[in-house]
Amino acid sequence: MSLTPNQNDEVNTSRASVKLAAGKQARVLVNILCVVMTLVGARAIAMGGWLDASLIGVGLGSALVCRFLLCRRESEIAVPLLLVILAVIVSMSLWFNQGLYSGGLLAYPALLVVAGIIASARLFISLLVIMLSTVAVVTWSSMSGLQDYQAAPHGLGRFVVVSSLLLMCASVVWVLIRDLQVTRVHLDDEMLRVKDSQANLTHLSRHDALTDLPNRLLMQERFAEAIMLAEEEGTRVALMSFDLDNFKIINDSLGHAAGDELLRRIAERLKGLIRGSDTVSRQGGDEFLVLLGDVDTRETLELVARRFQELVARPLVLDDIELVTSLSIGISVYPDDGEDFGTLLKKAELAMYQAKAAGRNAYCLFSEEMSTNTYERLGIEQDLRQALGREEFKLQYQPIVDLQSGDRVIAVEALIRWHQPERGLVGPTLFVGVAEQMGLIVEIGEWVLHEACRQAMAWRAAGLPDLVMSVNLSAVQLRRGNLEAVVRAALTSSGLPPQYLELELTESMLLQDSDASLVLLQNLKGLGVKLSIDDFGTGYSNLSYLQRFQVDTLKIDKSFVQNIGENEQHRAIVNAIIQMAHSLNLRTIAEGIEDLPTRQLLADLGCDRGQGYLFAKPLVAEDFAELAVG
Repeated sequence: MSLTPNQNDEVNTSRASVKLAAGKQARVLVNILCVVMTLVGARAIAMGGWLDASLIGVGLGSALVCRFLLCRRESEIAVPLLLVILAVIVSMSLWFNQGLYSGGLLAYPALLVVAGIIASARLFISLLVIMLSTVAVVTWSSMSGLQDYQAAPHGLGRFVVVSSLLLMCASVVWVLIRDLQVTRVHLDDEMLRVKDSQANLTHLSRHDALTDLPNRLLMQERFAEAIMLAEEEGTRVALMSFDLDNFKIINDSLGHAAGDELLRRIAERLKGLIRGSDTVSRQGGDEFLVLLGDVDTRETLELVARRFQELVARPLVLDDIELVTSLSIGISVYPDDGEDFGTLLKKAELAMYQAKAAGRNAYCLFSEEMSTNTYERLGIEQDLRQALGREEFKLQYQPIVDLQSGDRVIAVEALIRWHQPERGLVGPTLFVGVAEQMGLIVEIGEWVLHEACRQAMAWRAAGLPDLVMSVNLSAVQLRRGNLEAVVRAALTSSGLPPQYLELELTESMLLQDSDASLVLLQNLKGLGVKLSIDDFGTGYSNLSYLQRFQVDTLKIDKSFVQNIGENEQHRAIVNAIIQMAHSLNLRTIAEGIEDLPTRQLLADLGCDRGQGYLFAKPLVAEDFAELAVG
């Protein structure tokens, strides 16, 4: 197994520390050895033992050389050299003096202890071999009569030698024991540090690093405990899924540091509201999960949800900016909605998304209808992926008439329909939003443009009057699709003159990334196509963009048209739109005309064109052709 650079550095540092400690031990032991040899040498000189004095002098010189090398941190050379020389000196002293009767024999164990502490195993074995060989040779020489060893009588000299050697052995053992004690203390400290590290790792694996709240793993364990208690006591358990509304806006505008601080503040607030038996957990991002035990009624859950929302909605200050946020809450209950954590979590999240769809800052308890809607959506997604390849999409066409010249058909709007084999005819309100979220609307929109342009040219070839073909665009097409190239390709492949193609956009589409939209729409206008604003009056109704984006037509939303006869306010709005459009040289089309009085009132107000069931419902191409000719 290879080590990382950091691990290699740690290993090298550890080795250097061990080497430094061994060198320090060696210097202490050499100092002790020098003192002992000085005492023994002084005794030898006093007793006239010049051979012993010479040997000790050699040993003392070797010790001093060793000490010099140790000061230069060359312990690999110094320690083996000194130990071997001393072992040889002691062996020679035994041979020439009293053999195994000599007090110098006590030096052998001391040398072995030193070698065991600071030398390698190879050197230790080498010294042991030298010593055993010396003992064997001395014993053989005595038994063979080659040497005649006699024990010297006890006296001051022998006392000095034996005492010095014992002191040296005792010093060596003391150094060893002290190092062992220090090592044990360090080992105990290391074990405590490892235990603390393991405890920290265990805590981190079960808690969120940002808020220190329990994570999903610990929440699952707490959930299992709450379920066991609920089964024993016959109570219920609730999971509440929280999502901070508009957190992304705060995070993007104030920065991630401010976003993290906001999450920590919210976590503290949530912890302050729950009971000791409950658990609040962060699931990631701006999502939290609360586990409530001993739940009795639906009203209790609604009361708790409102308390959480009121608590989170209190203003807080970040970077000198006062912020107010809100919670969308989804709630599921054990055992009503499920009996395991995964099922209840999924259903709580479904309820939370329902709360967001209801306008945010809301709470919602799970119902089976939500699952049905979710499964329905999943089914639509799967079917949509295959619909284009199976040619299941069709276009229907609704006429647009001239209100000022006898309701003559002068334009047509292409409307997509989905003929799904199992679902039948599916309207756009059911699948267009799903297609936009999936990104499939780009491909579908491209097919609509090509098919609408092809049909327009087919009608021209059949002798129908020249009609403007109106095609709705999606915001996703405007942002992600290569719209200019698609429109150019549709016009080229069909042969339709560009002035007979009108692209419908909404007000909100123009306000998103307006600079990029401006360039794209200017390029489309450069091709010669027309632009209209659909559902005008329901959005921002910013007059400045009407000229910036060079639109040609305003389509008045049917919500203002259908009760224009009874609602004076709507009549005033429609009149204002028509007058404004005429002042800007724009045409107006009223959508949703269903009766003659409404048609006449719009014509009297000056509306140019009309569209609605009064004139015709959306028709297949053949039926529309008959209507246009008639």
